Amino acid sequence: MLKYYVQLAFENIKRAPTLYLLVILTLSLGVGLLCANLALVNSMASDPIPHKSDRLFHVSMNTWVNENPHVQPLHIIRYRDAMQILKSDIPVNTAIFFVSNAYARDANAADLSRSRAVIRATNPGFFKLTDAPFAYGNAFTHINAKEVVIGDDLNNKVFGGGNNVGKSIELAGEIFTVVGILKPWDLRPLFYHVTENNAFNPTEDVFLPLETALDNDMSIGARSSSTDNWRVSSDTRERNVFYMQAWVELEKPSDKSAFENYLKNYSQSLKESGEHPNEIINDLHDVNEWMEKNNVVDQRIIAFTIATLLFLCVCVFNASSLLLSKFHAAKFEIGLRRAIGASNQQMLVQGLVESTIVGVIASAIALVFSWLFLKASIEFLPMLTNIAVLDIEVLAWGVGIAIIASNISVIYPLIRANRYTISAELK
Repeated sequence: MLKYYVQLAFENIKRAPTLYLLVILTLSLGVGLLCANLALVNSMASDPIPHKSDRLFHVSMNTWVNENPHVQPLHIIRYRDAMQILKSDIPVNTAIFFVSNAYARDANAADLSRSRAVIRATNPGFFKLTDAPFAYGNAFTHINAKEVVIGDDLNNKVFGGGNNVGKSIELAGEIFTVVGILKPWDLRPLFYHVTENNAFNPTEDVFLPLETALDNDMSIGARSSSTDNWRVSSDTRERNVFYMQAWVELEKPSDKSAFENYLKNYSQSLKESGEHPNEIINDLHDVNEWMEKNNVVDQRIIAFTIATLLFLCVCVFNASSLLLSKFHAAKFEIGLRRAIGASNQQMLVQGLVESTIVGVIASAIALVFSWLFLKASIEFLPMLTNIAVLDIEVLAWGVGIAIIASNISVIYPLIRANRYTISAELK
């Protein structure tokens, strides 16, 4: 019977191609627009490192040196605070860092053209904490080495791709040795730096040892606050300049309590020396808590997604109206089929098989619409480039939503069709 129902469905589509084309386009438009927004929400809300997101914690401290009873923990810390965190042996991995910018070129190339590079000045633990994927080489091992790890994009721009470990790269007039090259690394969101509107930026081009970056006075490219005067980044080691961020990886719940006590003891020692005038508050947020705290999911996108869901409901209503007119025009055929023995259940099943086929066709067109909508979004809002991605999960949603929408649109016309009086239609 299933084979017969499928054959009958295609016959019906061939007999009224214009009507079914309108139904398919109507559903495709609604599903496509909804899936485009679901793709954005999915990228924003997805867990970027699910296998250990509950073990990675951002460290916030309120070591602000001026008295302010209302001060809250800052997401940025001083160099001395970062070094104290790095000294702890409680975390299995610790990452401290700040972001900078410079121009990069192949140090041995005759061509003097340069490429702009975003730099993450950090320590070796960053790579294990974030599970950075290496294509060639490995991480630098010292916090003050003249070595760098570069991303795949910069490797292609500067060296033309391939294994370039051991080659020299020039950054801001200084020469560094490339010890590692990353694979293409799409981290959505950029959990380790979601503040300052960086959540959907691509991963950095260069990863540079922290002390080396300070020794070379690399600029601070993100938020900073200070109670002291300073001129270059190397001055910040001994001054109250807040600009670094810290993450720790803790294996067990007991490690979290132990690390919280470690931070409390450090803050208490500052208070006893008169350097911590405010209440001791140190916060640890895991990856998903940190993203929620920083409102990574844009509420405007959520609101627009709800609007597109309502638009899909309108599309389903319009498709249902078109199908109702089709069934009304076929009253005689429906009456004849029921007269020769077709039950209401069989009529319903045949109609659902037909609508499922329509839904599958609509889903294919809807995914094309989704891709076009996302491309248009990127043109108007370039900041969406890194999250406007139709991944497998969203594609599966698109197919499922299209089939469900198609089946919903046909239910009322089928119920109405099965209520037609057989004798009245056969007169």
